Amino acid sequence: MPWSSLYPKHFICLRGTRTLTALVLLSCLMTPPSWGQTWPALPERNAAVNLPAQEWPLRPGPREVKVLVHYPQGELARVDASTGLMLTLHNWGGVDCVGTAAPQELADRLNVIALCVNSLQSGPQDSIHGPEPYDFGYLQGLDALRSLWWIRDQLKAANRSYDDSRIYSTGGSGGGNVTLMANKLAPRTFTCLIDLCGMKKLSNDIAFNISGGSDLNARWSPAPEHPYYLHPWEQELRFVGCPEHLWTMRKMDSTSKIIVVHGVDDTTCPFEDAVAMVNEMTRAQLDVEPHFISKADLDGKIFTSSGHALGNRTEIVFRVADKYLNPQSHQLLRRTTPPDFDRKDAVRYRTSDGEVVISYAQGFPVGRFEPKAAPVQYPNHQQLTTYIAPDGASHPIQTPQDWDARRRQIQAQFELAAGPLPGPDFRVPLDVQIQETTQLGTVTRIKLTYQSDPFDRVPAYLFLPGNGATEKSPAMLCLHQTFRGGKDEPGGVDGSPSLNYALELARRGYVTLAPDYPSFGEHRYEFGKQSPYDSGTMKAIWDNIRAVDLLESRPEVDRQRIGTIGHSLGGHNSLFTALFEPRLQVVVTSCGFCRFHKDDVPSWTGPNYMPLIASKFGNDPNQVPFDFPELIAAIAPRACFVSAAENDDDFDANGVRETIEFARPIFELHQVADQLVAIYPPTEHSFPDSARRSAYEFIDQVLHHTPADRDIPPTSK
Repeated sequence: MPWSSLYPKHFICLRGTRTLTALVLLSCLMTPPSWGQTWPALPERNAAVNLPAQEWPLRPGPREVKVLVHYPQGELARVDASTGLMLTLHNWGGVDCVGTAAPQELADRLNVIALCVNSLQSGPQDSIHGPEPYDFGYLQGLDALRSLWWIRDQLKAANRSYDDSRIYSTGGSGGGNVTLMANKLAPRTFTCLIDLCGMKKLSNDIAFNISGGSDLNARWSPAPEHPYYLHPWEQELRFVGCPEHLWTMRKMDSTSKIIVVHGVDDTTCPFEDAVAMVNEMTRAQLDVEPHFISKADLDGKIFTSSGHALGNRTEIVFRVADKYLNPQSHQLLRRTTPPDFDRKDAVRYRTSDGEVVISYAQGFPVGRFEPKAAPVQYPNHQQLTTYIAPDGASHPIQTPQDWDARRRQIQAQFELAAGPLPGPDFRVPLDVQIQETTQLGTVTRIKLTYQSDPFDRVPAYLFLPGNGATEKSPAMLCLHQTFRGGKDEPGGVDGSPSLNYALELARRGYVTLAPDYPSFGEHRYEFGKQSPYDSGTMKAIWDNIRAVDLLESRPEVDRQRIGTIGHSLGGHNSLFTALFEPRLQVVVTSCGFCRFHKDDVPSWTGPNYMPLIASKFGNDPNQVPFDFPELIAAIAPRACFVSAAENDDDFDANGVRETIEFARPIFELHQVADQLVAIYPPTEHSFPDSARRSAYEFIDQVLHHTPADRDIPPTSK
């Protein structure tokens, strides 16, 4: 019976492909592996092996994955120091090597060991007709990665030379999806990938079988009480084009060449999803190469369809990627850094409801979901030497790891007052629009707006230093005080000259960005029921996180050297942002806070700030779920500079001193006591020249920057 009669046409597309090379299946020389313990040895010839796999929660218990191994010319003896490794992955509904590039041809023509992986839900019974929802890439990607880990481990154990810099993957439809997911789960492993019309995201129409979109049905439920409820983290992880996750991959220095081949008339795996994914990968500065196939590209031999089938998927791989994969090509790609298997660390992706962690501590990947830390009530927010475990027991904080548990709790406590931090679906394209450019001596000021979330654009000034440096520059996010003109003050357009720090730092050689706080300056924003945020504070935090995205996207910026500075409103706004934004390596806060017990708590509760402090916590400092000693401590081991005016009538300087005293042990715990600095200028609520000069020198030291001209006074125009 032909394959095409076994599976629906949108799952199996073999028309135009070559007949798969006959596979010699040898029985494994070892007994089937026990759960999570025994791994088979390398077969001498092409064969099928069974590998232990991670448990599928929907069917608890031991699970194995069958992997078909294809050597060059069918024999292990043909493997040499130039032989690479390559996955070729079947489609949704398929088994073995169905719907993907023929493994033996890949092995012979590219000198690779080609692996076909019968990952979770292979075959129509489980993937198409099964009662459980279709996994849509996650455990399937882990299964594929385990097969790569196994072949590498066994080659090394057998002292077999091979080329570990050549690790590739391809797959059609569902196999394209698993290829993209495997790269997401192991972003530092693959050299090149070829996605052949794969699914790009678990959209609602696919997840819940909604008519009008794709005709794929993954059988999930949107009802929280249903056993197959699609949790936010499950859907967000399975979005291979998720902008925030792509940025995470780039920050991890993912260098994979990602080749996307997709028909413009594909409705099974919608073409629009492919375009959106490629655009997001491009924005994240990943190495993506699209091949969008239209009717004009059809040649009747290799490309026979501009829809889901595409054509001869074996020859398509050679057509689009041979120059990157073939050892004889002068454009052959090789990875130059260790793969995730050898790093023994973890890959982490933030979700709306927690974090997905892919651990490589054992070499092979093990995935898990860590839900957001439950808000734990601390009766004393100044006591930072203990943390409360989920079981309610109190433990001393003795290591940075202990503190990390408390820091996560501080984030959760802060969200009780400010509302939840938006999930990764809010990280839409920045779509930077430049409005005007002004030259200020050697500094260029660019007025622009950027898309912060799906609903709102943020006006900002971007300053580029004109120091003629060939190396990338450090950058500073510059947040304004409560000033009607918003960004105009740090930008030197209006307001006090002593608060022009965006312009001043640019003159010292920094790239700086000064956004408007929501409802200030040109940022027209209405709070209330129409806003998706529970507070102006959280809206501003998200705008600032996206501002860091913008800075990172600039070619002039060294993304390892970014900080933030602010006075008053900008001072505590910098602290709030740094609580959630680990890319900020240094925080400067001027006249921005003191302990709640020495402050006017109702002043924090306007619609622009945190109204829940009044409505939920009764303006009672004993009830507010966080305090500033925790926020300062949460910056560690990063650097923090505090300027607290001695005669400040907004924030009590003694309340600042107490805050620093309570937070300092955490910096000492991290062995960075010198990274917490506090000064107390003898002034009222201001950021005087001497304090700014000290702050700038602190920033220079932390971000390893030497100003072009140290003699320029801070207030120089």
